[in-house]
This record gives sequence, structure tokens and C-alpha cells, in this order.
Amino acid sequence: MDAGHAFLLIETAATLVMAGVLWTMQILNYPLLAHVGREAFTSYETAHNRRFGLVVFPGVLAALAAAIGLLATRPRQIPLWAPGCELALIVIVVVSTAVLQGRQHAALARGFDPRVLRRLVRTNWIRVAAWSAAGVLALWMCRWAFAP
Repeated sequence: MDAGHAFLLIETAATLVMAGVLWTMQILNYPLLAHVGREAFTSYETAHNRRFGLVVFPGVLAALAAAIGLLATRPRQIPLWAPGCELALIVIVVVSTAVLQGRQHAALARGFDPRVLRRLVRTNWIRVAAWSAAGVLALWMCRWAFAP
């Protein structure tokens, strides 16, 4: 297996894992934050932020590194636009996290605010959509790169 195919497999695994993580957060975890209770909310949100990073950072770094590697060494069956789009989707996730969701989590760590929580749930769809699209695109690239 050459480097391009290896990067594609890493990229596919990382994006599918991250899509699953974000769908779980969007559908399960974020809506349940409203039920934690005001007294426990600050400590819960602080612990959530610390532990969530242990799950998310490796996935984001793996996807980002693999997307860059794939862009540089893509299998010949993969058009250049595909890994370029893959990388762009990951950049969208990173920017959205820094500009929107990271700030909302920081605000929630200071105390429960239902408006901030609603904004977090609403804006998190950006990351859900980007990771989902990246996963579909990665599977599409696998179909062409590993086709007989």
C-alpha cells in the first residue's frame, strides 16, 4: 500500500469517528445539558470541556494530518478537488469551533444560560454537517481508490 492509500484510510477512519462523535453530541449530550441543574452545571461543563478534548483533539489532528498527506500523495484515481474539499471541511470545523462553539462552551463554564446553550446546539450543526460531509467524501474517495 502506498502513502496516498494509507492517508486515505486514516482520513476515512478519522472523519467517520468524528462524524459519529459530533452526531452523538448534537442529538444526545448537548440537549441533556439543560437537565444538569444550575448548582452542578459549572463543574459539569468544566469537566465536560476537559474530557471532551481528550476525545476530539486526536480525531481532529489525525483527520487534518491525513487530509494534508492525502492532498500531497493522493492516489491517481482521486481527483485533486476531492482531498482539497476534505481539507476545507476540516478547516471549517476548526474555525467554527474557535469562533463559535469554543466561546459558547467558555460562557457555559461560567454558568448555565439557556440562550447560550440554544446557540451552541444551533451552531454545532455546522460541525455536524462538515464532519458528515467529510465522511461521505472520504468514503467516495475510497470507492474510487480501492476499486478493482
